[in-house]
Amino acid sequence: MADPLSVTASVIAVVTAAIQATNSLKETVKRYRERDKTLKRLQDDLEDFLKILKALEDIPVLEASMLSLLQGPVGRCAQICHDFETSMKRFHGKTKAGFRDWTKLEFMRGNINDFIDALDGYKSTIAIGLGIITMQTSKISQEVLEQYSEMVRDTAYNLNLNLQRIDEKMALFSDERSKDADNAADLKDERAVTEQCLRICEDAKSYLESVMGKEPTLQHPKSPQPHQDAAQVFEAQEMTRNAMETYRDGLLETIGRLRERLDHLPLHRTPDADLERTRLQNDIEMSKQCLEVCKLASRTVANQKVHTVGEAVAEEDSDQMVVTTLADLFDVRKASSRGRSAQLIGSMDDETLRQISGDRYGSRFGALVENSSSEPVKTFVRRRPDKATEHRGLEEKNTKPYPPNEFRKRAPE
Repeated sequence: MADPLSVTASVIAVVTAAIQATNSLKETVKRYRERDKTLKRLQDDLEDFLKILKALEDIPVLEASMLSLLQGPVGRCAQICHDFETSMKRFHGKTKAGFRDWTKLEFMRGNINDFIDALDGYKSTIAIGLGIITMQTSKISQEVLEQYSEMVRDTAYNLNLNLQRIDEKMALFSDERSKDADNAADLKDERAVTEQCLRICEDAKSYLESVMGKEPTLQHPKSPQPHQDAAQVFEAQEMTRNAMETYRDGLLETIGRLRERLDHLPLHRTPDADLERTRLQNDIEMSKQCLEVCKLASRTVANQKVHTVGEAVAEEDSDQMVVTTLADLFDVRKASSRGRSAQLIGSMDDETLRQISGDRYGSRFGALVENSSSEPVKTFVRRRPDKATEHRGLEEKNTKPYPPNEFRKRAPE
């Protein structure tokens, strides 16, 4: 297993290079932008991307597996930003001064809009990775989970669309094998990194499935509109489950399609066939790793739970604790204490609960017995006599119990 410190240091180095490349491209776009709306859109996306990269640069030393996954997309962003800046300068030099149609700029068999879409996919993927790290270290609400789930679905859709476009471009090389070898290599790299972005999305979907797929427990029957709340939660869970299954099925379909293409390659060895075979084998392996990441993420966050309590009421002269050591999110709809009562509500670990219990009740009920060989504490409960018992206690001096089934006649007055 990789050392988290070394993984983090490696990722930070890649992030620093990506920030420099993105900043350089942003300045070039700003210099050439003028009134072009497409360049304005690109500049806005680059500024947003810089914010995400800087947030990733400040990430603490944790979640080495996710940081390793992010290293590929971040490094690819640095490369394509540098290459696109070079293409912009070349296009600016070849075109006439004055009006320039930047949509005619060709980049990796696409145009500037294709580059912006690819950059958006990387940006969203990195944001999703940051979201996973944030959710694993803090408490979040159901609303945030649903918003995050929507972002994951949008990103996965765009990545799959980009992957389809890359496949279409690569198909052209079957008829033009001797042309644009550099572009072919770039598209190969682009496809591999897009697969890795989908892998991160699958990781995020597995995380959301484990968090949102848990049924809320401890639901109070008197909570407001219980049927409506339950229906909304159920609907959100069903939507999330369906999305997860759809994306997993898509991955399995991709693996099957790649294997079919691999089987149809000619058996005789040629440089082109060997290159295609290697690329397909790498794509299949990457898709398999995506499924493995799903399982890994599910095991990592399997203990994420949400407990909901409709109402907690402490009556007069009572001391109430409503505590869970199992839930990561503890949702208490209503809490109240009445008439000199005390109330403690919270989600905490076992050790904290033992400490609070000892401090809160130790002086009232005595210290906990640590020595198992000591004698047990005896408890005496004194009953308050009723009127009949109290009356007999005054009249009768003989306290000897009567034998069973014995009847005594009442003495004449």
